[in-house]
Amino acid sequence: MPRKGSRAASRQASVVPVRRWFQFLESQSAQGIALPVTVLFALLVRWCVGLHGYSGQGTPPLYGDYEAQRHWMEITTHLPASQWYSYDLQYWGLDYPPLTAFQSWLCGAVAAHIDPSWIALNESRGIESYTSKQFMRATAIVLEFIVYVPAVVLFFRSRHVQMSWVARQVSIFSVLLQPCLILIDHGHFQYNSVMLGFLVWTVHFAAQESYMAMAIAFCCSFMFKQMGLYYAPAVFAFLLAKCFQRGHGVLLFVKLGTAVVATIGIMLAPWIGSLAQLQQILVRVFPVARGLYEDKVANVWCAVNVAIKLRSLLDAQSLVRLSTCATALAFIPSCIHLFYMIRQTRTAQSTANAIRLFKYCLLNTSLAFFLFSFQVHEKSILVPLAPALLLIDEEEWAVNWFVQVALFSLYPLLFVDGLQIPYWVLAVLWAFLRSCPACPADTHTPYCVLVLQWMSTLVMLALHVAHAFIPPPASLPDIYVVLNVVYCCAMFVAFLAYFNYRQFTRLRSQPSLKKKKD
Repeated sequence: MPRKGSRAASRQASVVPVRRWFQFLESQSAQGIALPVTVLFALLVRWCVGLHGYSGQGTPPLYGDYEAQRHWMEITTHLPASQWYSYDLQYWGLDYPPLTAFQSWLCGAVAAHIDPSWIALNESRGIESYTSKQFMRATAIVLEFIVYVPAVVLFFRSRHVQMSWVARQVSIFSVLLQPCLILIDHGHFQYNSVMLGFLVWTVHFAAQESYMAMAIAFCCSFMFKQMGLYYAPAVFAFLLAKCFQRGHGVLLFVKLGTAVVATIGIMLAPWIGSLAQLQQILVRVFPVARGLYEDKVANVWCAVNVAIKLRSLLDAQSLVRLSTCATALAFIPSCIHLFYMIRQTRTAQSTANAIRLFKYCLLNTSLAFFLFSFQVHEKSILVPLAPALLLIDEEEWAVNWFVQVALFSLYPLLFVDGLQIPYWVLAVLWAFLRSCPACPADTHTPYCVLVLQWMSTLVMLALHVAHAFIPPPASLPDIYVVLNVVYCCAMFVAFLAYFNYRQFTRLRSQPSLKKKKD
């Protein structure tokens, strides 16, 4: 058997395949083709995934999320804005903020120009023609490449992101090939990349110290999808700390408040004259009546429901209070730490460290919301995944593992959509290129982590095999989904604890975040 020292040396010498690819390009002085190849490969993968099924395909009368997105194009194109949030609510009534409505209107206008039958009012419900599906798939790709992809590229090319050329390219490749977002947006079908793109723009502008642009970008994020509010405490703590840090903090605070109010006001302009319509938007965007959670989602409340039926013990109001308190307790320490550390910063070279803390806080805050907040969907795991991927060069093994577990948590949803083939292809691709314990490990993975990751991978594989070959008992038809929920929830809680620990200890020895002495 090889000695322990030789195993450690072997791990230090090994490099994951995606890094070897960019090292090869660098050695051949072919850096110029790196980004175009990455972007074209990302485009190819998205289009291939789009050739498979989607949410609600061929399942009338309501179909699924794909039909919801198409239907919103239909109503925003043919009806005045005053009816967008009240028209036939039983058939996929619009329940996302105004920026989504405007995006639906814009896509609907393009669709009407190409083929009006795709969005004919009422008559187009459930349309699944080949051309209409290609159009819908194309809109998801185009919007992602307009908002999300440029933000990712610019962020990792920023001078404040301190890493080598190879590390930058590996990070861009990894973020753009992250399987969860690809499968949900281009398989299941949604436009999450727009919301997440605005989040990346928010972090990018923070790194550039363009705080007005940062505030506007963040408003665009949560005005596109309300889940963008998962980031709100971290963004607020960061900007408030900047106000306290500066000599003209009050002026900055007023400017930021003006930017936020103006941005939200512009997006609400079509309804600003009617209190009833504004209230209707609020009710649709925050549907408290739907309950604590929907379907089987890997958060604490759904996992606890296996043993304690909270929805039977408590009324809706009590559940809202319980989830609000639990969420606040989970994210407040991270936000206080971010505020304290940034407020005491006085040196210009500390920007990179401040942004690093900000990314950790965004991750911890959004993961706390996913685990403890009210009305969480399984797809909401994409929200904490976005800031986690911005840390992929610093937290290689943790982020790789987080992506694996997040992908596994989405399997019940993707299975219903008939997306098993793209699920497995992208899971194996990510594992091979980034994180499979059987493949060469990244250079910073501790041996104990490799063992734990092996165990985690074997648990997920065992559940997959059992689901495929062992029928569930008649008395427990959802046993495999429940096991998925409990396992993933436990892992997400562990990740929340780990990333909080990393935020509080990552920069302890960094002098640039320590208060300068006079």
